[in-house]
Amino acid sequence: MKVLRRASSGAPTGVACPYPRGVTRTRSPRRRVGCVVGLTAAVLVLVGGTLLADRVTHSIAEDVAADAVRSQLGATDPQVDVTGFPFLTQLARGTLDDVHLTATGATLRGLDVTDLDVVATGVAVREPRGAEHVVATATVPTAALESLLRERTGWDLALTVDGEALVATGAVAGVPVGVTLTLAPAGADGLVATITSASLGGFTIDAGLLPDGLASRIAEVDVTDQLPAGAEVTGAVVEADGLHLTVELADVTLDSL
Repeated sequence: MKVLRRASSGAPTGVACPYPRGVTRTRSPRRRVGCVVGLTAAVLVLVGGTLLADRVTHSIAEDVAADAVRSQLGATDPQVDVTGFPFLTQLARGTLDDVHLTATGATLRGLDVTDLDVVATGVAVREPRGAEHVVATATVPTAALESLLRERTGWDLALTVDGEALVATGAVAGVPVGVTLTLAPAGADGLVATITSASLGGFTIDAGLLPDGLASRIAEVDVTDQLPAGAEVTGAVVEADGLHLTVELADVTLDSL
């Protein structure tokens, strides 16, 4: 600051103004930028913290669900994906929009399946827990179908795949028996087994002539007992690795599974 000394004319001394007359002091542009950056940073921390909490809770929920599936279904490599954002909002209202479950293997009420894929919508996380709609696909391996066929018929049959049909072969009193059958979806009734050809001792016969009521026993081969109440089989395709099933459920509760 400059101090004016008394001039030789005797004029009084005073303090010189650092700004020209008529000019007011304004905040430095650098300070304004600093304020904006600080406010922006604060907002980002707040929002970022919320997003982080949402993602962490989301991840924990998926891990817990996967552990439950692994424990209850003996699932192999279960993966659970809860879609929709934000997750915390869905959790707060008690309903998850979409839940996608996959597993390379699982056991459904004693029936071994592979390539399990389940999509559930409107999943309630509060009592009574359940889902508005569920679509599940899975493959029942040929070996599992063979075990089921032996259990239902009481015959020591071997099962193989021939195109889109299943071929069961065995013997009765040393005489070879062969049956070719197809499986079709039947909604709430599960599966329908249809014998397309039969042979006895190498000769083609009518299925009704098979010994020991084998035709009627094969017709009872189904997976309905292994499915939850209210399940509908909407797809059934025989492929090289077994029976590919599609099952749907509506308004299902966890207790019914």
